[in-house]
Order: sequence, then C-alpha cells, then structure tokens
Amino acid sequence: MRAYNVVYLDDAMSAMGAMLDYAVNSCGEDLSFFYSRFLASNVSQALSDANPKYLAGMSGIELALRVAHSTGDDLTCEGDFIDMGSPEYWTGWTLAYLNWYMCLDYRILQSRGVTAAALWERYPTLHEADLTKSVQLAHKLMEESPAAVNPLKRARLNAGLTQRELAAVSNNTIRNIRAWEQGQRAVGNASVESIRRICQALGCRLSDILV
Repeated sequence: MRAYNVVYLDDAMSAMGAMLDYAVNSCGEDLSFFYSRFLASNVSQALSDANPKYLAGMSGIELALRVAHSTGDDLTCEGDFIDMGSPEYWTGWTLAYLNWYMCLDYRILQSRGVTAAALWERYPTLHEADLTKSVQLAHKLMEESPAAVNPLKRARLNAGLTQRELAAVSNNTIRNIRAWEQGQRAVGNASVESIRRICQALGCRLSDILV
C-alpha cells in the first residue's frame, strides 16, 4: 500500500522538486542545510501524512517559504524561476517518489541514509534513468548506512544465515524477509507464528528483531 493515492503523486513530486530548486538556486541556500530545515518543519510531516493542502494545494515556492518561516529564518530570494532540469529539482522530485513508493516518511528515509545529498551526487547517472533505478539506489543506501542497520538483518547475519536460508527454516517467503530487512514492511506486523519461527531460527528474542 502506497503512502497516498497516486493521483497526488505528480503534484507532490513537482512541488518537492521546485521547493529544493527554488531554495538553492534562487535563494542561495545550501541543499543539505535547507533539506534539514524541511525535515524539522511541519511541512515534512504534512506531506508524509498526505495532507491535501500541502500535496496538491501548494506550489514548490510556497512550500519553501513555509519551511523557512516555520524554522525561524525567512529566505532572501532573487526571482522565482524554477529550473526543472536542475540537479536540485531532480533530487526533490525523486525524494517525493521514494516517500510515496516506499511508504516511508522523509525523516525515516534520512535516518536510513537516503539523504538529499546522496541523491544529488547521483544526478549525472540517474536523472535520465527509470525511477526503479532510484528505488534500487535507496535500498542500497539503506543497507549500507551504519545508522540504518536493520535489527532482523543483524540477527540473521549473526546467526550465519542467508535470506533464503532464513526464509526456508522459518517457513516464510524470501520476499517477506527482504521486505522486513529493507524496511518496506514492519516485522512486528507479521503473524505471531511467523515471528515465533524467525526468533526460533535465529536463536533470538522478539526485542532483538524489532525496529
């Protein structure tokens, strides 16, 4: 299940792209610093909560100004041109897609290594590629981020099992194991029997594998 109805997706992607392009290229903000302001603002939560006022009712410029106002330092900008081909626009556009597709709010994506800076660096190789490549990158960043080591993955590695072996001994599908380890689904929402079998296979407690 996606974060919100797909009818809002194009608007959300365009608004996020325009927000970052405007803040950086018209207002001179540092990309990572402004994105951290976005994460600290109520705008981030409103978009993740699928608030229609923000998803479809505000432009990227309005979002940028709202972020600035709510984090205590208004923007000083020159013009209101939005460059839809800029790396910053693509970064915001892609982050909105990942938020929707992966059902993870922007703060969780950030905490798991999917940062604005990490995406911006991949602009030369990914901006003309299919969005599935950006999803693959997001999964890779989450898997490699020290702060985002998934407890289930850690327990599995400690037990010396591959994903396929854990799926077999716990009577689960490898698809489920991957989804739990990548944060696409919460292992705590699995059936009681599934969780019992996983803990038994890994020789661990329930608290050891919960995020």
